[in-house]
Amino acid sequence: MRALLDSHPEYRAVKIIRVDWDKYGRAPITRELEVRSRSTLVMFRDGKEIGRVVARTSKAGIEPLFKAAL
Repeated sequence: MRALLDSHPEYRAVKIIRVDWDKYGRAPITRELEVRSRSTLVMFRDGKEIGRVVARTSKAGIEPLFKAAL
């Protein structure tokens, strides 16, 4: 994600909240969002989920979500 943000400064407008899976993997937030594994990215716009990727941590795998969020 860092490389993506460094190469596309406009994506810095997207608010990012990281949740430590080891600490919060069974927390209400992960159950509510149905996050079942680490390396899950859930993207929201205007309070609604617009997409998610699981285990695709490459720039190409997550950039579509950032584009959609803008």
